Amino acid sequence: MRFLNIASGSSGNATYIGTEDTHILIDAGISRKRINEGLAKADVTLNDLDAILITHEHIDHISALGVLERTRPVPIYATHGTIEGILSCPMLGDYPKDLFVEIDPDVPFTVGDVSLQAFSISHDAADPVGYR
Repeated sequence: MRFLNIASGSSGNATYIGTEDTHILIDAGISRKRINEGLAKADVTLNDLDAILITHEHIDHISALGVLERTRPVPIYATHGTIEGILSCPMLGDYPKDLFVEIDPDVPFTVGDVSLQAFSISHDAADPVGYR
C-alpha cells in the first residue's frame, strides 16, 4: 500500500492511496495541476485513478472535483449528506452526476483490491467521514 499526502490544510486537501493495481484520490480540494504533480511523485496519473473518495463537502476538499470529472470521469464515493452538499455547489460546474456511489459509515466497501471503511467524524459538515 502506498500513501502520499499531496496537500493538507485550509487552502486545500488531497491524498493518494494505492496499490500496484488500484489508485484512489481522497479529496480533491486543490487544483488539477497540483493533483497531477502530486500523483506524479507516486508514478500515477489522473488516467490511472479508479475512484475519488470525499470526506465532506467543504470547498477545500472538493474544489477540483468538477474539472477532474470532466477530464476523466471516475466513481466518487461519499456519504448521502456529503453528496447532497456537493450537488448543491454550483461552482463545480457541469460534470456527470451519475458517478456518485453512496456509502455509509462503518459499512465496508472495496475499490479494486483495496478494502475500505468510512467512519463518522465530528466536523461542521453534513455527514463527514474519515477512511480506513
